Amino acid sequence: MNNSSSQEIPNFLQLFKTCASFNSFDCDSNHSTKRFGDELFLQRPTRSQQLSNPNKKIVIGDDSWLRRGVSISSETNSPERQFETQDFFNSFRVPINFCDEHEGSNRLQHFEKDAVNYITPETLYKNANDITLFDCRYKFEFEGGHIQGASHLCNPFEIESIFFKQIPTIKPVIVLYCEFSEKRSVQIYKQIRNIDRHLNVYPKLYYLDLYILNKGFSNYSLQYPSQIEGKYIRMDSKEYSTQYKEQKYQTDNQWNSLKLKKRLQKINI
Repeated sequence: MNNSSSQEIPNFLQLFKTCASFNSFDCDSNHSTKRFGDELFLQRPTRSQQLSNPNKKIVIGDDSWLRRGVSISSETNSPERQFETQDFFNSFRVPINFCDEHEGSNRLQHFEKDAVNYITPETLYKNANDITLFDCRYKFEFEGGHIQGASHLCNPFEIESIFFKQIPTIKPVIVLYCEFSEKRSVQIYKQIRNIDRHLNVYPKLYYLDLYILNKGFSNYSLQYPSQIEGKYIRMDSKEYSTQYKEQKYQTDNQWNSLKLKKRLQKINI
């Protein structure tokens, strides 16, 4: 690296070197351990991600700053201040999984598996009034029965119009589910996240509070039957075999068309 390039981001070099020396941070028993030393090297900040004041320095002491925020001091040697507002974290967010809630965030208690955030049925039940629900099963399953207040979302081409045509000023807490929350809701989750990443400068997201209901509708309907409109229709129910074949074929074609569209965009056709 030449001298000019090394002088462009002096505020981050010390942070990178310090973070890289850590193997992992264990936030608490309810959250997965998150390694981020290597990730910081891979996700080198762009100019738009740097703090507006080039003389402000990140001060790293003990690991308590991971929960409280980041302490910064200015060139005037003023006392260190703790920044806990969402505006600050939007301008500079270390790519780790914050354990504690910070001001302006609606994040739920959750756990992570394969880069997907999951919440338990109990968490959904306790926070149902503050959550926007999407049922990612086939239409015949949804019409047979679904969680109260849920909307149907199975077509991947509807994602952009629902979530990104007009970004809400108040960020919703979104929870997706399918029968077992193993495939269909995960596909929708990843597509939402991919579009969100594409439209934003990492690590900013429009929909930070995006989750999947662990174990899906099949388990939730057993635990909280009073929260179900209609009844649980299994995907492989013989009574609905015709609808299953038709709707599966249609949905598979939609996902295949989406994949083809992405390939064509990559080669500029």
